[in-house]
Amino acid sequence: MIEHKRTNDPQAVRRRIVDAAYQAFVTRGYLATGMSELRAKASVTGGAMAHHFPVKRELGLAVIRDRVAEAVQQTWIEPLRVCSDAPTAIDRIFTEIIDELSRNGSVSGCPLNNMAMEVSRHDEEMQEALGAIFAAWEDALSRRFQEDIRLKRVDGIRPDSLATLVIAAYSGAMAMAKANQDTRPLVHCQAELAALLASKYA
Repeated sequence: MIEHKRTNDPQAVRRRIVDAAYQAFVTRGYLATGMSELRAKASVTGGAMAHHFPVKRELGLAVIRDRVAEAVQQTWIEPLRVCSDAPTAIDRIFTEIIDELSRNGSVSGCPLNNMAMEVSRHDEEMQEALGAIFAAWEDALSRRFQEDIRLKRVDGIRPDSLATLVIAAYSGAMAMAKANQDTRPLVHCQAELAALLASKYA
């Protein structure tokens, strides 16, 4: 008789929990999502949930540090690194986001912005983790603008201030798009940022 041993992959279980939490926190909100709901969505036992995340805030921190940071890295920071200049990267990022939201037929908002608005006032460690992601995003934009200055593609801009403006404009437009379930604020923001940057890079 062959004995079938149960396989145990703690990292896969942890990933499943974090993935389920990320989707729930982005769409429904951190405060509105319960641990029992997440346990069901991740298809894990109560013991497994308690082993990996004894309290909800630890799961929230894992979502911020793993999934939210990764989303900003893939959506914004990597395109800034590989595109020929900042305006090209920013325009491409907006186009890809708008196209994806249009295909999905719904707007859940920016994961970073959603979490920041909901939890940053309630938990200092979460606030610091979210702030670190914003700082990395702002730094990536600033460095891209600085590189464009170095390559003489643009002159007379303040990289740090311009980076802040781009993030603030995008975040605000995404919040408006989420509130109205309409991508038009993002479309308008893309057009105005493109015009502003074209005047600087001309």
